[in-house]
Amino acid sequence: MDDHSLRVLEFDAVRGLLAERAACALGAERARELTPSPLFAFIQEWQQETTEVRKVTDAHGPFPLGGIQDIRRSLAHADVGQNLTPHEFLTLSSTLVGASRLKQFLVRHAEKAPLLSDRALGIQEYPRLLAEIELCIGRSGDVLDSASPALAAARAKIRVTQRRVDEKLNAVLNSSVTRGMLMDPTVVLRDGRRCLPVKAEFKRQLPGIVHDQSGTGATVFIEPLIVVELNNELRQLEAAEQAEIEKVLKKLTESVKKVNESLFSTIEIVGGLDLASAKGKLADDFHCVAPKLNQKGYVALEEARHPLLDQENVVPITVHLGDDATKALLITGPNTGGKTVTLKTVGLFTLMAQSGLHVPARSAELAHFTQVFADIGDEQSITHSLSTFSAHIRNIVRILKTLGTQALVLLDEIGSGTDPAEGAALAKAILGDLLAHNARVIATTHYGELKEFAYSRDGIDNAAVEFNPETLRPTYRILQGVPGSSNAFHIARRLGMPPRVVDAAVENQNRAGAEAATVMQRLEKAKRSAENERENARKLRRELDVMKLKYEERLRDLESLRKEAKERATEEARAVIRQKTEKMDNLIGELRRMGKEGRKTQSTRKKMKDTTDELIGEIGWEKEPLPLDEAPIPTVLKKGERVRVTSLGNAVGNVLADSVGKEVQVQVGAMRVTVPLSALRTLNGVEIAALPAPKVESATNAGALAMTKTMTVSHELTVIGLRADAALPRVDKWLDDAYTAGLLNVRIVHGKGTGALRKAIWETLKTDNRVLSFAMAHPDFGGAGATELVLRQ
Repeated sequence: MDDHSLRVLEFDAVRGLLAERAACALGAERARELTPSPLFAFIQEWQQETTEVRKVTDAHGPFPLGGIQDIRRSLAHADVGQNLTPHEFLTLSSTLVGASRLKQFLVRHAEKAPLLSDRALGIQEYPRLLAEIELCIGRSGDVLDSASPALAAARAKIRVTQRRVDEKLNAVLNSSVTRGMLMDPTVVLRDGRRCLPVKAEFKRQLPGIVHDQSGTGATVFIEPLIVVELNNELRQLEAAEQAEIEKVLKKLTESVKKVNESLFSTIEIVGGLDLASAKGKLADDFHCVAPKLNQKGYVALEEARHPLLDQENVVPITVHLGDDATKALLITGPNTGGKTVTLKTVGLFTLMAQSGLHVPARSAELAHFTQVFADIGDEQSITHSLSTFSAHIRNIVRILKTLGTQALVLLDEIGSGTDPAEGAALAKAILGDLLAHNARVIATTHYGELKEFAYSRDGIDNAAVEFNPETLRPTYRILQGVPGSSNAFHIARRLGMPPRVVDAAVENQNRAGAEAATVMQRLEKAKRSAENERENARKLRRELDVMKLKYEERLRDLESLRKEAKERATEEARAVIRQKTEKMDNLIGELRRMGKEGRKTQSTRKKMKDTTDELIGEIGWEKEPLPLDEAPIPTVLKKGERVRVTSLGNAVGNVLADSVGKEVQVQVGAMRVTVPLSALRTLNGVEIAALPAPKVESATNAGALAMTKTMTVSHELTVIGLRADAALPRVDKWLDDAYTAGLLNVRIVHGKGTGALRKAIWETLKTDNRVLSFAMAHPDFGGAGATELVLRQ
């Protein structure tokens, strides 16, 4: 991307906002180095990263990035054989633990973040290295005695020698002979030697070595002769201790060096995930949307807010560019009206999107550009003798020389800074050349000739920065399809120009120019009115979309209810058939045993007929059912009418109230549902007579039973503290309810204890036909204290 454009569009400020939201230096550094990509595949992948971050954080909270630090300098030291310090090992350990925690978090939520989860799988874990560091380095940064037997032995000798020195020094301190010689009855260290603070006048009376004196000279620090040898021994032991510490650190550093390459790789992955997390935070903080991307050069921003302006007070802009009719947009209007902000918003949004960032707007579609050029602002240079015009031309020359076929070009005050006629002519030529290269262009100008040029040239559209003549202030809205006037006279009046001067200026304006200005003002007013009507239409469309979503959701719920009721009704019917079939088999067997006709056989045959009739009634079959497509669709229903509900498996119900509109409430067994008339069929007299007794409506009861179970049965059963003989019946009853309710994933919490209860439950589950599979719960959700089950459907 063009460095000049990145600078004038203030992309570096956006990178700063991103770096502030990184959790550690790894992500902050990547944020400050972030550059828009010209490759469409990379852009799509980066956008997906940000989207996945927002999905995961919305559902499960922020990424666990605590404890992670930039350890690359330490890894570089280890790579050249320079021993790491204990604190560097602590930082390394903290970072590796944090990286492992981040990996587990993303893998656990892979369904919401498949791309980030796949990235996290590249994070290596180092249990052996972490165990070594924990064994050798204490939390306060000291090398532990457990690091090596030699170190532990050296420190034991040091402690013994220190006690001997302290005993001898305490004897001197407590001696009545030397007590008066001391400035303070304490032991002090000088150059690592244990000394006594002696008054200067007694320094020759206490045998020993003088190591230091106070600033006033009143106190000298003497090492008594009786401890000189012990202190020498102590210094030797401390040197030996330090040598052992260096050996420990060297060994640990060698362990780091062995995995240095994979450690660097892990840190790079963690840094990338930290950057992704920062992108998600920035998007949430600025209420951004994920831009829709295209490769057709089309840009459509609705209520876009420049991210570097006050988000509470910024006026959103709506702009469209890049379709067949509008490859270039020429914006005119008064100064301070928002023309330059519009340029910068479109340019900055493009850079943000191609860096994987979401953009602050109500909706956004952005094109993929391989080049983004911007000539914005006054860049005159006294040093290089460049006027404003020369600076603009030099920049445009550079743009035209490097221009490709997929470029976005933003030009502020094109052709300004020179003679208006020549500047306008040059601006027309520049715009024509840019369009010949298929570039997408947004340019601002005050030249009237360019407004006319936009009308006469295909591919260029006029746009105006709206100006309210009543308040004499700009509204900062963009009106496309109409040129704007500079409103110089209005602005001059607002800024205090004497009325006589303004009136004279109006008189000086030629009639043709005045008429053209009047036409432009009328066009602007008409465009403003049309834009307001369009906005009202957009609001109505949004309301209709919301209503449509609600209606579709209700239809899905109804379809789900119908499907569930049908499945439960079918299962209930099968159970009834099995029960009645067994009863009839028994009756047939009884007839065979009798062998001849009599009162008993007649009684048995009557029982068989009653059983058959009961079976037909309970299943809900009619003797001569009316074909569904021949049944009439009602237009009006009255309270109490009986109807068939096609969306509930043709279950029969009663209308609860007169129909109003295209829906009506129907009582179907235990359910009260609101059904569209198109899903109902009226019953004729034959059907009503053929209906079974109201007391038995198995299909409906099955649906109601399934609904009741679904609403009341818990996905989890707790049997902690129960003996196996008390727990197993509860497990069996709960499994029956869960299976009836159609639950799929359930769990039993039995606690760890001795493991006897879990073993008994598992033995039962092995032979239970309702259970498809079971396993110990994840460590984060109970581990050995709970069992997770998948039930059959």
